[in-house]
Amino acid sequence: MATLTFPEWLTEQQDRGDDVADFAKEVSHLTDFPESGGKAIYDGYFETALPAQRSVFERAWGEFSAHPEPAVS
Repeated sequence: MATLTFPEWLTEQQDRGDDVADFAKEVSHLTDFPESGGKAIYDGYFETALPAQRSVFERAWGEFSAHPEPAVS
């Protein structure tokens, strides 16, 4: 089984019915969202985000990084 990138993982979370799902749906519409990278890439992307969005990003990243084999390179 191939490891997922953060955006791929988010795509799989869209139907779960919580804040992470809503966040994943929002991200799916972003044309400039990084396709891959480690946490620093996404930290930079969300650096100027509203605190609520940043909080959901942190929660989503925490869940993603707890995935058995996340692709975070």
